[in-house]
Amino acid sequence: MNITLILDSASDYCVEHHTLSVPFVIVPLNITFKDDLYLDGVDISMDEFYERMAKEESLPKTSQPSPQAFYDVFLSELDKGNELIYLGLSSNLSGTVQSAGIAKGMLDETVQNKVHIIDTGTASAGIHVLLKEAEKLVQEGKNAVEIVASINEKKQSILGYVLLETLENVKKGGRISAVQGAIAEFLNIKPLLSVQNGIVETVGKYRGKKKGLNKLMELLHDWKQKHPEKELFIIHSLPSKEDVIKEFGDLFSFHAFKSISFTRFGSTIGTYASENAIGFIFH
Repeated sequence: MNITLILDSASDYCVEHHTLSVPFVIVPLNITFKDDLYLDGVDISMDEFYERMAKEESLPKTSQPSPQAFYDVFLSELDKGNELIYLGLSSNLSGTVQSAGIAKGMLDETVQNKVHIIDTGTASAGIHVLLKEAEKLVQEGKNAVEIVASINEKKQSILGYVLLETLENVKKGGRISAVQGAIAEFLNIKPLLSVQNGIVETVGKYRGKKKGLNKLMELLHDWKQKHPEKELFIIHSLPSKEDVIKEFGDLFSFHAFKSISFTRFGSTIGTYASENAIGFIFH
């Protein structure tokens, strides 16, 4: 039986540049700017999202796809005779996995066992790590149950770090007060966040970007020493990977890595990361 991999748009997977050798479908989340509702990656591009977010006084709201949106995708792929594996945005960050679970329950009981839902505990490029693993296992001829078991084990090792350029969006979103935001801006505070198992924590606050980048460089160096053969997954909210290379390539010695993947934050993470954030996914 063929396997279709299902993603949601919080994976930030770029369809235009995809290299997957197995069938896949992306289910879009919803983005709302005031009274304007968009399907992420369908009605609004990443560039358009960042341009509009910068102009608005309040942050956009993102929400999970409806169960019906998942149901329609599931049914369409099942009708092709495929078994499905959904690599979903962490349930600690969104109700997206729950929507998929409801959709699975809406299917005929005879086909529900052909739909496998994985709470990845991560987002963005963290999901890409698991996606590549799933693709490799499909190519090796593993069945869906074996793939799901392997992915559930591998997801435990995924750890993301991201250094924010600004706290403006965190302030807009009410995560800190206007006074706290003003003080942080005055002191030029750059927070370093970690993401693991869907839990976002502040692991450091640095006065000046240089200090924050030095800490990020230290973390990257330690990881590379332990895993010299692994692909580096870069996460960012700069306009393009060329901008990332130009600004950070020498600092982080990108040339020393055998393989590098660049992922630009979409609406789900980009809403709070804002522009010019940089980080890595360790796995």
